[in-house]
Amino acid sequence: MKVMLIGAPGSGKSTLARQLACQTGWPLLALDRVWHAMDYSAAAKQRFIAEQRRFMAAHRDWLIDGNFTSTVPLRLVQADLVVWLRVPSLVAPVRLMRRSLAFHCDPATRPDMAPGFQEHLDRDYLDFLTYALTFRRVVEPRLAALLATAPAQTEIRIIQSASGKSALLGEFTELTQREREAD
Repeated sequence: MKVMLIGAPGSGKSTLARQLACQTGWPLLALDRVWHAMDYSAAAKQRFIAEQRRFMAAHRDWLIDGNFTSTVPLRLVQADLVVWLRVPSLVAPVRLMRRSLAFHCDPATRPDMAPGFQEHLDRDYLDFLTYALTFRRVVEPRLAALLATAPAQTEIRIIQSASGKSALLGEFTELTQREREAD
C-alpha cells in the first residue's frame, strides 16, 4: 500500500508516519528531512522531485510524510491512501512552539528533520507560525483542489481527532496481521 500523509505543520503527520512505519515495516520518506538537507535552490527542487520519484519506484509499499503542495500531484497519482490530518487553526502553532522547544533541547526529538537543521526565533520562524495559523484558510483549499484530481481508486481519509488516528492505527494493525498470515 502507498500512503501519503498531509496536513498543517504541527498536525501530527510525522508522529503518525513513524508509528505506521514501525507497525508495518514499510519504508518512510520524510519530505522535511530531504528538503531541509538541500539549499532551497531551483536545482534543489529538481533533486527533491527526483528523490521522491526514486523512493516511490524503489518500494512496493511506502509512506510519505509531508505536504510540499507543488509535489502533491507527483505522489497522488501513485497513492492508494491519502491521510489528511486536520487540526484547529490555533492548535498547530501551539504544537509547533512546543515541538521547537523540545527540538532545541534535544534534536533527537525530530528524527524526520535533516541532520544539522536548526530553528531560530527569527522572521522565518514567525512566518512559519503564521503559515500554520492560516493553513486551513489558505492552503487547505489548494490541497482540496489537488485531491479532487486523485485517481478514483485513491482513498482520501480526513482525520480530525486522536480517536481517528487510533482507529487508523488499528486498521493498519489488522492489515499487517493479514499480510503476515498470507505470507
